[in-house]
Order: sequence, then C-alpha cells, then structure tokens
Amino acid sequence: MLRGINRNNLFLDSQDFYKMSKILKAIAKPTEINGDIKVPVCSIYAYCLMTNHIHLLISENKETISETMKRIGVAYASYFNKRYKRSGPLFEGRFRSEPVWDVEYFCTLIHYIHNNPVKAGLEKKAEWYKWSSYHEYELPEEAEDTCICTRAIPFKKMSLKEIKNIVLENTILDTDTIHINPFKSKRIGDDDALMLIKTLLPEDMAIEQIKSLPKVQRLELANQALDMGLSHRQVNAFIGISHATIYRNTKLKTVK
Repeated sequence: MLRGINRNNLFLDSQDFYKMSKILKAIAKPTEINGDIKVPVCSIYAYCLMTNHIHLLISENKETISETMKRIGVAYASYFNKRYKRSGPLFEGRFRSEPVWDVEYFCTLIHYIHNNPVKAGLEKKAEWYKWSSYHEYELPEEAEDTCICTRAIPFKKMSLKEIKNIVLENTILDTDTIHINPFKSKRIGDDDALMLIKTLLPEDMAIEQIKSLPKVQRLELANQALDMGLSHRQVNAFIGISHATIYRNTKLKTVK
C-alpha cells in the first residue's frame, strides 16, 4: 500500500487515475524494445486506486518489491508535481507491505482490496468501482494484453465465477486450486531465510561477506529482506542490522 503524504489526495481527476494505471501496466506487462522482449518487473494480481492511497497485490519478478514500489512512486510523483506545479514528497514515508504465504490470505486480500471503495462509501458494490482490477477479470482471455493484471498462476486454474465469488463473498478456495509460494508456512525458517538473502546478493558474493559491507548497503539489504518476509531477528543475525537501526533510519528518511 502507498498512501499520500499527510493523507492528501493522490488523484484529483480521471487523468490522474489513468496516469497511475498506465504506470502499473508498464511495469506489469512485457515490452518490446528493438525486437527484444523485456520481462515485466512484477506480476499484479489485484489493484485498487483510492483517492489518497493505492492497494496492490504483487508478485516479484526481476526486481525486489522495494525497487518496484520506488519505480511506481518516482514515476507518479514526477508526473503529479509537474502537472500541479508542486515540489517535495508526494507519498507518506515508506510503503507498507505484507508477505502472502497461503491461499486463504491471498483470497482474503482479493476480497479486501476490491471492497475498499465500498467500505469507504465511494460505491455500493465492488463491481461498480471504476479504478480497480475487478473489471479486468471480466474481459475475455484474448484481451489480457490490455489489462494490468495477469491471469497466469495463481489465476490459471480459476474460473471467472470463482474469482467473482472471492471478490463479492470472500470465498476461500481449496489449497490445491492455486499456488502462492513454495514455502508452506507463514514463518520462514533460517535455512530458507539464508537462501532468500542469497538471491539479493551479487553472484560472486558469499553470505559471510555481508557484514563487511558498508552500513548503508546493509540497510538497503535489510529492508529488502524484510519485504521478502524475513523476521527482524533473522535480519539482525545474517545482515547485522538491528530493528532499532532500521526504525531510526526509516524515521530519518520520513523527516527529510
């Protein structure tokens, strides 16, 4: 979730909503440059653009969630500041994120994200709200190139009726119907934590070398690891950055 600074509005008219939609599509769909197909930086399974915040259900691809959210924030803030002749930060501090480890929580989020406009009193029904992914689920498969959302795993085995049931009634699918993550539990064990940290490092760097990195690099690495679902204990043990240090530096960034 990204929220406007001081809870100010991010979208003042339809053009603003369209611009954010265009940014999301650009990062979530393959692009062709000089005949080469570039892999999208992420997959988006659900989104909802509210007046002063946005909700995204994202699967990482070739870059971390931190990099993806920064990409979105920088692109939209640049557009917004130029259009409205303003300066300074547009978003409130760092984005908020939670890992999705199981089918039940995935389905709960699909329901929650699309019903946000109903909860806020913007519409009486989730399917009436224009700026969410609900309408994309109703498009035929051949129209997927025009959508922001992907219909690959975990939607591959789901019918339109099943998706609508999740959105409208919070129906929870059988565990075997969709696949969320190779990990079986919400908590990541230390062995898996080390494996995930390894994916964030250059190919020629060993885990043992992390603590010799400059503090600023370890802080960035720590934030990326937390975004992937590692605990603060694991980040402190394997990267050498404490919870207090992360909190203190996050506060400093917000103040600046």
